[in-house]
Amino acid sequence: MHYLVGLDIGGANIKMAVIQVENSRARLIEVSREYYPLWVKGKKGLEKKLQDVAEKFHNKRHSVALCMTAELCDIYSTKSEGVLHVTETAVRSFKNADQIYIVGVDLELHNPSEVEREPLRYAATNWAANAWLASRLLDCGVLVDMGSTTTSIIPIVKHRPAIWGLSDPEKLTCGELLYIGTLRTSVSEIVDKLPYKGRLAEVCHEKFASTGDVNLVLGKISPEIYITETFDGRGRSIEESAARLARAVCASLELMSLPEIMELARYVYEVVVHKLTLTLILVRTRLAAENVELERAKLVTAGLGEHVIREAGTRAGFTEILSIDEIVREEHKVAPVLPSYACALMLLDKLRRLN
Repeated sequence: MHYLVGLDIGGANIKMAVIQVENSRARLIEVSREYYPLWVKGKKGLEKKLQDVAEKFHNKRHSVALCMTAELCDIYSTKSEGVLHVTETAVRSFKNADQIYIVGVDLELHNPSEVEREPLRYAATNWAANAWLASRLLDCGVLVDMGSTTTSIIPIVKHRPAIWGLSDPEKLTCGELLYIGTLRTSVSEIVDKLPYKGRLAEVCHEKFASTGDVNLVLGKISPEIYITETFDGRGRSIEESAARLARAVCASLELMSLPEIMELARYVYEVVVHKLTLTLILVRTRLAAENVELERAKLVTAGLGEHVIREAGTRAGFTEILSIDEIVREEHKVAPVLPSYACALMLLDKLRRLN
């Protein structure tokens, strides 16, 4: 029996998917997503966490493939330093693994020894893992993965990723990355004004309320999904989220009713949907320029923000919108941990080709 461990090591979350291979039969047996803020836990914290993960497979035959976005965390002076630290930590932690591979921007798995030569080619490669999988599942369309912090957009044309950007800065300039997520984005980073009793008030440029509060108050997510820290350190009830949202206009629950705050939240939510809608329209123009019949182009959703993607996709003109879970039909939901699942499948594919 061989366990294939896919890891997505982010600055805020660590995601894992485990495929069990027995007698040539592969089965997804576990997925997990843990909020693990590296800016709090530090380098030693990452080392301990990966050692704890590796310990689960200590007496089992296993191999590992990983992608990362943790290198952007400000515990590192440069992205290269981050890539090298994550790689070295993973290699030390999984010292008993048969193989360990790192995803590169070329959508291939590489040995850790290759990372040292060009570390930036392994930075922020969660999109690359997703693109590898999307190119095998989609003829033409777009995969959108909205997580807690960011949104990744991957166009696919004739089973090939139609990617313009290989790094996060490049992707920010070409509509392949939005720095808006389902939980952690500050409301003040999304809007300049908010509705207050029929007028527009200047937003407070403080970390008072987040998209997690917006989605929770509107019933788009459950408190169980809201696993990140809250900006005031309090809980995740409707009332507590509403209080945080009221502060975004220097108010409180003494000054605003819950229905008023729900409309404030709706205002923010609509801006988020609108931003993604415009981005998807731009991507559709790219598909049209590649002579893709847009009525055939599928929109595939993943991440915690699938509800946002569906609304934006409908407004952008997509007529066929599917969750990645509807396509892969695994026993476990892979949408919230898609890059780690893709890493495990990349590893399965590589090992089969090697054998």
